[in-house]
Amino acid sequence: MDGWVQDLWLVAIVDDVPDDEVRRWWNGHETPILDDLAETAPGVRLGTILTTFEVTEPDGPARRVFDLMFLRGTCPEEFDRSTSAPYVLPVLDDELRAALLAAFSSRPEDPVLAEVTPSDDLTEFLDRHQGARLATHSRAEAVRVRSQ
Repeated sequence: MDGWVQDLWLVAIVDDVPDDEVRRWWNGHETPILDDLAETAPGVRLGTILTTFEVTEPDGPARRVFDLMFLRGTCPEEFDRSTSAPYVLPVLDDELRAALLAAFSSRPEDPVLAEVTPSDDLTEFLDRHQGARLATHSRAEAVRVRSQ
């Protein structure tokens, strides 16, 4: 399976970020403000994810958190009817906390080789950063992998 392996982090952003910067972030464009904030923000390493050319990505706790945060960031109206912004950095409230912990819980079908942080580390991070806006972030370049 060809793709890229990345180390995925969940970071807490407490500074203001312009709406246009948030839109570019979720659309994969250059975001100098948010990139700098994510690099220095408090964070918890979730584990590794594999991004492939396949129709479905290999699942696992870190991938499920990535997918959840992408959904919450790009479709906020589905989770908060009061928002008018098309893109957001989701605010850590009790509902998001529960969803993140559920997504991060290990499942029997998770890849055996997926590297994952202990769930207690995520729980402690979430407890310390209630009310912050969250984003997933890779603090290092993805590494290309090719199947033999």
